[in-house]
Amino acid sequence: MDWVTQNLPLIVWCVFILALGLMVGSFINVLVARLPYEKSIVWPSSRCFNCYRPVRMLDNVPVLGFLRLGGKCRNCAAPFSARYMWVELGTGLAFLALFLAEVVFDRFALPGVKFNFRGYQGATPSVAALGLFVYHAVFLSALIAAAVVDLEHRVIPTQITYPALVVGIIGGVLMPWPWPHPAGAAGAIPQGIPWFLPQAAGTIPQGAQPWPFWGPTFEFAPAGSWKMGLMNSLLGALVGSLVVRATKWLFETGFGREALGLGDADLLMMSGAFLGWQIPVMALFVGSFVSLLLKVLELAFGAKDAPAPTGPLGTPVGGPPEARELPFGPGLAIGVVITWFSWPWLGPRLQFPFYDETALGIFVTLMGVGLLAAALLLRRPAESEPVAAK
Repeated sequence: MDWVTQNLPLIVWCVFILALGLMVGSFINVLVARLPYEKSIVWPSSRCFNCYRPVRMLDNVPVLGFLRLGGKCRNCAAPFSARYMWVELGTGLAFLALFLAEVVFDRFALPGVKFNFRGYQGATPSVAALGLFVYHAVFLSALIAAAVVDLEHRVIPTQITYPALVVGIIGGVLMPWPWPHPAGAAGAIPQGIPWFLPQAAGTIPQGAQPWPFWGPTFEFAPAGSWKMGLMNSLLGALVGSLVVRATKWLFETGFGREALGLGDADLLMMSGAFLGWQIPVMALFVGSFVSLLLKVLELAFGAKDAPAPTGPLGTPVGGPPEARELPFGPGLAIGVVITWFSWPWLGPRLQFPFYDETALGIFVTLMGVGLLAAALLLRRPAESEPVAAK
């Protein structure tokens, strides 16, 4: 009982964050169900797609409503997809994990963010902590929504990525690198020493925007200025989009068929607006391995020949059948999260290639040539036309 009393503020906040995540997950379900069909997310209210009767307010309570009804419509007993419950529960747990990692345990070692919940004065996280959490919770929600829509419909709607992109840019301007560190934290790196030498220059202070777009920083965008935040977000969005588009073009040129999609480029563009350009570049490679693992798991445990997704009238949704073999969005979103939270460890080990023009150019060239060569090796030989019998 003493433990509960001492940790009561933390328990209350965790319950609140979990409930908030469950409600956001319910809204994500609305996006998944309606955006691919270009329906309004505001009107009409939630209703059964079989009998079109409105869902009662109590039946619409996240997770509990689904369990209370046994996953079926109260009126016509039509089954609801289990996706509704799992998305709500997953989003709630993701919000809770984000709060614990960023605010309670201070994963990124940011000043003024750690939640000192012991005692009366520590009953509420700081404004900086709440602002950072809300900013990244919006980003995490957009990743979840994009991944689930792509998994179910093989599309990533711009109605998800573009509004999140705007939020990422605004947040970048309000929380420019190295915030919440003071602007003078950039001065901890000695002047005149290239930033690609972490042993001599020291590691780069990580902020809400993990890294600046380049270092040493330029006079027109000094550390801690809104110009720094704007440049970080804009260049992050640009590079995030271009790296997928370039990969798509190289692979399609060598492989001779469609690969990736512009929705994947939008997802990394959105990620770059929140995290700068370095993390999305690495997340593309991490996401590729995650997608491969998800495909192996699908082949091992999932349905082998799942039908292509269709709209309400039976019309197909998404790209052509050959483009539906492996939705990249879920793996890419997981890759972004893995790279983001491993950046305190991964970043210093990548400081050299990311802040040296020559090393960066060689890295990009080798990856481009390697990708094109791999695509050429994987290209299937054209099937010859059958010879008609005389």
